[in-house]
Amino acid sequence: MTLTSLFAREEMTATEHEVEDALREGVSIHNGVMPIEVIVDDDGYAKALKMARCEMVDGRPNAVEGTEYEIECDLIVSAIGQGGDLSQGLESLDNGRGLIDSDAFYQVPDRKGHFVAGDIIRPHLLTTAIGQASIASESIDHYLKQEAQQKRPKVDVHHFELLQKLRESNLSPKEFDAEDLGDMRGTSEGDWAVHNYEDRASAEIISSDRLFLGHFPYTPRNLRTSSGPTADEVLGHFEERGIGLSAEQAVNEAERCMSCGMCFECDNCVIYCPQDAIFRVKKDQATTGRYVDTDYNKCIGCHICSDVCPTGYIDMAMGDH
Repeated sequence: MTLTSLFAREEMTATEHEVEDALREGVSIHNGVMPIEVIVDDDGYAKALKMARCEMVDGRPNAVEGTEYEIECDLIVSAIGQGGDLSQGLESLDNGRGLIDSDAFYQVPDRKGHFVAGDIIRPHLLTTAIGQASIASESIDHYLKQEAQQKRPKVDVHHFELLQKLRESNLSPKEFDAEDLGDMRGTSEGDWAVHNYEDRASAEIISSDRLFLGHFPYTPRNLRTSSGPTADEVLGHFEERGIGLSAEQAVNEAERCMSCGMCFECDNCVIYCPQDAIFRVKKDQATTGRYVDTDYNKCIGCHICSDVCPTGYIDMAMGDH
């Protein structure tokens, strides 16, 4: 079997282990070449494929003159990508490649009320299409409500919402009446306030310099191994190729997680606060994302709690919230 690719090996749209598996199974790979012509015999059956070295210009392959050669064959399988059939009334949406363009909200540019998702944007994974459809459905909801679209975060995920967790635990803050209570900025006692609340929707990933790395000794990854057949064994081979982690390895790999940006209730902030300003929330008032509170009458803003936080969870807001 021979496989041809427009790209050099390091640029092929395949993982390295897939390429290695193919080579071990006896597949011959020709890199940086393009097909020129299918050569047929007198009966019209393919007998060879004429190839040539190619250069990529503006994303398109161009044959290098004088480098033509032939690969003898009796079966040719074409795998050259897909496009949509937009000839039934959707011609105006065609971007010239049989696909449809979209913006970050999966709306067709300059086509109000037109939304798109899936392989018609770019053939890819099923999970990619599902994710695009999730965003498109939100965009359609905003459109039907005539609401302005908000800028989507750089890392597009479903966000953890502390207020939602409080509602689930029947711990929602009470309604605030400004006329009755007046200006109560800085309170750590009012049950209408969510203490230590921070919206981190705009900062999904924290950098390593935010972590207290002294808490985390280096531990190597627990990598999966794989096995595959040779060219003599490949026919009729149905054994699993990817060898999963053992139960012990899976536990060890999970334990490598450093909970970046999340509180794992280590109590460092409680222990090291010189003013005893930080205290554990009572069990009947705690929920996910709400483990400690701060007594603002004692806090002097020394930042020690932030310095000793292993995961970078404590962010000293410097008065901007």
